Amino acid sequence: MTTLADLLAGSAPAPTTIGTSITPVDLALPLLDFQQEAVAHALRDTANSPWAYLALDMGLGKTPCGIAVLASANAVGITTGLVVVPPSLRTNWVREFAKFAPWLDVAVLSGTKVTEVPDADVLVIGDSTVAHWAEALTGRVGAVVVDEAHRHKNGKSKRAKALAMIAGSVAGPRVLLSGTPTPNGRHIELASQIDVLGAGAWRDLGGKGLFWNRYCPKTDAWGGRGNDHGAELHDALVGSFMMRRRRDEVIDLPNKGRSGLSLECLGKPARDYVMAENDLINWLSEEGRNTQGAERAEALVRLTTLRRLAGEAKVKSAVEHASEVLDEQEGGLFIVAEHADVMDRLLLGLAKYNPVAIRGGMTDAQKTEAVDAFTSGQSRVLVGQIISAGVGLTLHGNGLNHRVLVVQLPWTPADLRQAEDRLHRIGQTNDVEVEIALAHIEGRWTIDERLFGMLESKNFASGEVIDGEGDYLLGDMVEGILDSYR
Repeated sequence: MTTLADLLAGSAPAPTTIGTSITPVDLALPLLDFQQEAVAHALRDTANSPWAYLALDMGLGKTPCGIAVLASANAVGITTGLVVVPPSLRTNWVREFAKFAPWLDVAVLSGTKVTEVPDADVLVIGDSTVAHWAEALTGRVGAVVVDEAHRHKNGKSKRAKALAMIAGSVAGPRVLLSGTPTPNGRHIELASQIDVLGAGAWRDLGGKGLFWNRYCPKTDAWGGRGNDHGAELHDALVGSFMMRRRRDEVIDLPNKGRSGLSLECLGKPARDYVMAENDLINWLSEEGRNTQGAERAEALVRLTTLRRLAGEAKVKSAVEHASEVLDEQEGGLFIVAEHADVMDRLLLGLAKYNPVAIRGGMTDAQKTEAVDAFTSGQSRVLVGQIISAGVGLTLHGNGLNHRVLVVQLPWTPADLRQAEDRLHRIGQTNDVEVEIALAHIEGRWTIDERLFGMLESKNFASGEVIDGEGDYLLGDMVEGILDSYR
């Protein structure tokens, strides 16, 4: 039997195979029981069904599960393994490979200029550049793991098409990882992800035709599609290639509390907000106005402007509140925002706490440096852009950080949970307190207050197709906000 000393010395284990399944190898660090179960599911029948969707809830350690799949495949000669991740997580995956499978040689593919593919056990590539490398990687890899697979929900995107092409040439395991497979609650979001798993996964669901016609029926003559038979689709998924585990089913984490916090809007941004909101109300009241087709795009632009102005208008109040929290309690504060101007003002206002940021356009090294500073306590504030800092990162510092301030609400419950759960995950030792900063203007019902009310009424559900309960559609949310202004 392979010992921990062997693993740390870099010696690869030599597992046996049973039938057409691969026996999972022991990693340098042990997996939890439910993680072992997930790996066994992914490797259950690599000859006849080498496809799996591990829909483990956020914070349940999907990364070591993906590493175990590739390490097990490599041990029986299935190589090279390919890991496709959000660009901000490339360094994190390399670090995790060094911890869990140090005997594997891992190389990173970066940039859009395609060079020779390195001869390595595992290749890690950001999903934003995978389309550039698709031709070089097709037929070159033996197994593929896709982290945050829901990012490939748009089947028309180049990266979704490229990923499906690469995966189509893979003979070994093809595994998708995501805690939110349908972030907007739409069945159609699964289609391009299932394309990565291949024809066998489609057969598990009765074929593409049945999927489109029964679960995503057309709703209009312009190609719009809705949701139908969600409970049936849920049963079909979890009865075949998808393994779903929720955190409350498998681990005991500290509590997480979420509360709204009204913050006064001040200065010119507050006045600009009032003008923009009045303009929206007048625009919606015009005779014959509807918000379908081209007008829907205009409505979204107006709503996005309101969200940005609401964020700018409450920055001063948010800085004051954050300072009070930091002065009264030890540990750090994770602040969630979206727009660059809002982030910049927060960083400036909280300069005495040595703040760091995670945002789009940063290199892997810069993001890793920011995470390390925050989790070590060197920086007491991390301002994270909702998308760039909302997936894959562990920010709690083993309980050092357990406060979250959401200065700008995202549109969807899934994005909000992703951000919160950077702190509420395995390794957290304290209750996590989440405050949602809501722009407040006397005599107004701001877009923050409307959006938070709708999110609360939806109970932050992710859709019945994944959890067998609830039903959430982004389109319903947008239309609901517009209705509240009509």
